[in-house]
Amino acid sequence: MLLLGQRPLTASAADQQLFSGRSPELRRVRRALDLGLNAYVHGPRGSGRTSFLRQVERGRPEARYVRLHGFETLRDRLDEIERAVRGSNALERYRPDPFSQAFKAFSTTEVKVSVDPLRYLRKATRLGDGDPRPVVLVDDLDQEECHELFGRLRDDLWELPIQWVVAGSVSSLDPPADAFFDAVVELPLLDDESLRELVRRRAASGTRGEEKLLLSVVDSAIESVAPCTPRRALSVLRDLYLSDDLAEATSQLARLQSARATLRPTANKLLDALIHHGPTHAGDAELLSEVGVTRSRVVQLLTELEAGGFVVAQREGRRKLFAVPSRRIAPADVVTEGHGETDEP
Repeated sequence: MLLLGQRPLTASAADQQLFSGRSPELRRVRRALDLGLNAYVHGPRGSGRTSFLRQVERGRPEARYVRLHGFETLRDRLDEIERAVRGSNALERYRPDPFSQAFKAFSTTEVKVSVDPLRYLRKATRLGDGDPRPVVLVDDLDQEECHELFGRLRDDLWELPIQWVVAGSVSSLDPPADAFFDAVVELPLLDDESLRELVRRRAASGTRGEEKLLLSVVDSAIESVAPCTPRRALSVLRDLYLSDDLAEATSQLARLQSARATLRPTANKLLDALIHHGPTHAGDAELLSEVGVTRSRVVQLLTELEAGGFVVAQREGRRKLFAVPSRRIAPADVVTEGHGETDEP
């Protein structure tokens, strides 16, 4: 079966055959771990951070993958890391001391006690005494969460017998979190050669006919999208492969890329973010963070992109959702250079 889906790859042997384009970065992280160092991996949305962590996990029995998206508090995130270190869904907790509970009930004076947030994680690491140090692979941490965990608790985490590989979207961390990581590895956009490797590996997953058809569009697809993220490349390949008229779809892709060459950098960045996010609204916090401009600026750009046919919009309640149309057309030349406007920093 031809595998062109956008799901992250796992550490399985089958998925290893699909993983491509990140060999230098993978070697750098593995060398860092062999030296006992912590690593921070960053790249834009769609760059394959999850698949990368899973490949780091492969061949390391001491590796523990943990995804922290959706955990709202530091306590919840630490609990999830503890589960990973224990290798169990159950969390061992101390029972309340009856005497202290009784004292609290009858006491008229409020006493604040400083509680160690890492107390349970410390206990979990002691359970594996004599085993190799666990390598915790942390996925989906934003800058604020990373600062809270590896900045605020930096010195205490350093004392734990754990190595860390953390994946995030920001290229640099604020002090003191930045000092926690000895190696910083970027997952750049894939160039022509890496994209061709990606297509070859994906094509090999299908039948001979599917492989032949997919390889027939390699050159035109890569010429139109390189450099780009793996997710963007797979999205383009799906569009071409599912098209009723492959020649026309390839021509449309080339016209779209030609039209995008007239866009200002921020408009192109917004368009790429929409491709990666799927339908979303102008106030989406992740979208604003990724593009790096204000909401009002995004509203202005979306209006212009919609007028040019780059995006389509529909109402969902009081909100207007924007998306890149699945069937590409050749947009008008809008949002071009030389309009006398400058992008916000």
